[in-house]
Amino acid sequence: MFYNCKKVQPLNTYLSRAYNIMEKRPIRFNKTYLYILLALVTMAFAIMSYNRGMRADVNGDYYIYWQTGLHFWTGDKLYTPGLIDGGFTYPPFAALFFSLFSIFPFHASAFLFSFIVNYGLWIASFVLVWKIFKELYPDQDFTWPITLALLFSIAFYWHNYIWMNANMPVLCLTLLGIYHYIKKQFNWSYVFWMAATFFKITPVLFLFFAAIKRGPKDWPKIILTALPFVIIPALLRGFPTGINDWKDYYEAFVAPFSKGQIDENIISLGVPALLNKLNTGNAEVGYGAVLHLSAHTLKLVILTFQLVIMGALTIKFVYDRYVKNKEHFTAADFCLIFLIPLLLPGRVWAHHHVCTSFIYTYLFFILLQQKRTILLAITCFLCLLLNVITKDVIGQTLTDVLRHYSIITLVMLFVSALIIALHKRDHRTQVAN
Repeated sequence: MFYNCKKVQPLNTYLSRAYNIMEKRPIRFNKTYLYILLALVTMAFAIMSYNRGMRADVNGDYYIYWQTGLHFWTGDKLYTPGLIDGGFTYPPFAALFFSLFSIFPFHASAFLFSFIVNYGLWIASFVLVWKIFKELYPDQDFTWPITLALLFSIAFYWHNYIWMNANMPVLCLTLLGIYHYIKKQFNWSYVFWMAATFFKITPVLFLFFAAIKRGPKDWPKIILTALPFVIIPALLRGFPTGINDWKDYYEAFVAPFSKGQIDENIISLGVPALLNKLNTGNAEVGYGAVLHLSAHTLKLVILTFQLVIMGALTIKFVYDRYVKNKEHFTAADFCLIFLIPLLLPGRVWAHHHVCTSFIYTYLFFILLQQKRTILLAITCFLCLLLNVITKDVIGQTLTDVLRHYSIITLVMLFVSALIIALHKRDHRTQVAN
């Protein structure tokens, strides 16, 4: 029997056909069916949240949040400097937020947090992403990009949900800030970004770059917006205690990482953690060192990388503002700002990547818009791979390899490169005046 070579078609042909299907047959959801599906998913998550809340224990992150919420009103210390994991590592405003859940018994509180915050804001985040991109691109159909983003970011959201982490309030506050900024409601954008910053420090990047874009005229507004988030927790705690809270927060979290501390764990992510793992190896899983740098040289390499990236992005925004006279951000700009906390800090975990809902939506939009079928296929494969990094799916050996070499960070670097390379051809990224 002879094989008919004429029937063999290149992979690119199949990819092109898949693209044409997505382009010519956009997804159309019947709203009734969509609401029914949402109701069923909500009921399922209500049951899962109840089970998760009832099984929560004192060794998880949520117990730290709940206990800190109790301490907020009793006047006890919120922070314990010197702990290996830092204990509670959020600003005092976050402690005020968690105090709202500490009025309930621990297990009931864990159920409410899982369902209302980590599931409810999961849904809300995608609604906000949809609204943002429809505001930026009113004539474009974002059904396929946001559907792909929903599918490929699900592992990060699930990680945040199952481990009861606290990234969803930060993400939604940041997205609200973006939404109001592109609508030119700048005061509201500062309020939401400031709330996110005082919940978790990394969104301060949005305020920093907004200060560059808007110029000195808005600097007093931005500074004044911070006052309620400092004063209110301090007044509720008592002014001397409130001031001491900030000192403890600095010693427990800011100081160690500002001096170059890196989380040393096989599941640690970010460029500093990746370089550190390449430099030290991992004897437990049998991987030797690759870089062989001294501790001082490694720290210098990491610091140089951080300064170069931050410096380049800062110069880019200064150039946009004072040479091109552009005060707005493009969707690509927002993606790059989101990517900084995923790449540069010494502490990055998988659940921090929930902001890929925004990043992936834009990435898949430009890949589809520019008909980059090969890149689209590669990106989908890599994003799918990030959703199956578990020994039950790919085996322990491959899981250890991907974790040791921080595959998530490598993919985020790939995503960053794609956005930088392709965004200039996206002629619709500019916010309409």
